[in-house]
Amino acid sequence: MLAERVGSTGSVLAVDLDVSLLDELASDRVEVRRHDLLSDQLPEGEFDLVHARLLLMFLSPRLGALQRLVSAARPGGWVASIAPDFTTVALSPPNLVWQRVWSRFLDAAMAGGWDPAYGVRLCGDLRAAGLVEVHADHISRCHPGGSLPCRLLSLTVERLREQLILLGADRSEIDQARRLLEEPGTTITSPTICVAHGRRPSRF
Repeated sequence: MLAERVGSTGSVLAVDLDVSLLDELASDRVEVRRHDLLSDQLPEGEFDLVHARLLLMFLSPRLGALQRLVSAARPGGWVASIAPDFTTVALSPPNLVWQRVWSRFLDAAMAGGWDPAYGVRLCGDLRAAGLVEVHADHISRCHPGGSLPCRLLSLTVERLREQLILLGADRSEIDQARRLLEEPGTTITSPTICVAHGRRPSRF
């Protein structure tokens, strides 16, 4: 999409630790590069737009990673990021089994180095990294059980199953919590998504 926006006179650099899903995007306008944001250097001050989606919540130090992204933007360029807040997830009707499993999910995420509430911090970190004109939308949605967002959430819980058990979760309760996400009579409030952007000052 970005390659289409920049046209024939621009280019896009797509980076990730695992580029197996990006390789097919490589073209004369899209360079795909394996890159570790915490240790590898990005080009300084080269990009009109630097974009990170669902990334910073997994990195530490997060502000240091964000400052690397800001440094890659040209003076006057923009940095955009998307981050979730998983603490807003809620099940309706309320269910104690779900509450127990979800509480341990958040603990497991933090124990693994995630910040499951990073969406709340994103705007402040954009400003702390030196950006100006920072704006954000916080998007919250509800979905019926069995819908794609519920299935994705269920798979995320499953991915952390062993960590949940180490923190005291019961295997049968994990299974029950996942079944609740499949029930049509259940409504889930998904993570609140922060979509934010800011501009690197002309003098930085």
